[in-house]
Amino acid sequence: MRERKVKIIYNDDGHDKYVLNGREIKLDTTSATVKQVNSALKSLGLATTVIPLRAADKDKLDDFIKEIEGSEVSIIFNLCEGAFGKSSFEMHIAALLELYGARFTGSGPLTLGLALNKGLTKDILYSRDIMTPEYCVMKEPPAKLKRTLKFPLIVKPLREDASLGIDSGAVVKTMKELKKRVEFVINTFNQPAIVEEYIDGREFNIAVLGNGKDVKALPPSEIDFQDFPEGIPKICCYEAKWVTASPLYKKTVPICPANVPDSLRDELQAIALRAYETMGCRDYARVDVRVGEEGNIKVLEVNPNPDISLDAGLARAAKAAGLDYPALIAEIVETASQRYSPADPGMEAVLI
Repeated sequence: MRERKVKIIYNDDGHDKYVLNGREIKLDTTSATVKQVNSALKSLGLATTVIPLRAADKDKLDDFIKEIEGSEVSIIFNLCEGAFGKSSFEMHIAALLELYGARFTGSGPLTLGLALNKGLTKDILYSRDIMTPEYCVMKEPPAKLKRTLKFPLIVKPLREDASLGIDSGAVVKTMKELKKRVEFVINTFNQPAIVEEYIDGREFNIAVLGNGKDVKALPPSEIDFQDFPEGIPKICCYEAKWVTASPLYKKTVPICPANVPDSLRDELQAIALRAYETMGCRDYARVDVRVGEEGNIKVLEVNPNPDISLDAGLARAAKAAGLDYPALIAEIVETASQRYSPADPGMEAVLI
């Protein structure tokens, strides 16, 4: 196998900040994941180049484009979760790569754009008979409740990821609370709110790897809310997901593989695969679901660009399936490479 190179691209927008008990906390950035992916690739004997897309470099996009060009590059590892401080630009980076004929890991622009819009995602899932919580998109506080919706409900920004805009106040039980929360989302995030049926049940994440006949769902992971503080909704909100100093972070413990009967495991994996394929995901993704009192599995979200850091859910599920971190990164690169040119002898498997 001739020498191969991998270029890692990511959006460097600086540190996000979160105020906890009056204290401002800087949160981890994508750069931490970049270092881990870079280290894994180097351990596999691949030459790497790291290319940041900085928020301050908006006027220097031509320089970024020059970096991603080059026929000698076997693959671009796309870790961009947006650009210039906007998560909505995530799809545009993938589109830019496609326009310049670059080979890259992960889903394409259409899937990334659709999945970022929670309402469109649910419309598509619903049309394919994949169960999802009842929902309604609201552009203004409602005068009355849609007939199919019943309290309690959860209110989220329509077009954000990483649980942004979701905290303990996101779950509402009255019309007064609903109106106030919808108004908060619209004014704070400058976008509509999506209002969903709140399912007070078990929550699972199912990672999926591969494409076509080689696609596979990894062992499900469950979020354990057992010791969650009294009176706080059992949801994986922004604080619980990202703020390591928060008590809520320490109370959302992932259990992987989840302790479930084989029949439920198989059903969770089957639904995840259907959602993955329905949304046009490729190479890797994560599907989040909840199981209600009657045992109905409902898809909360399809994330085609999930966190792939060493301690995140995808790596955890891969480990449960027998893949260590370098092996997971190798499989993603291998899968993407084969997707572009499976029959081209000049583009044989990137990794052996």
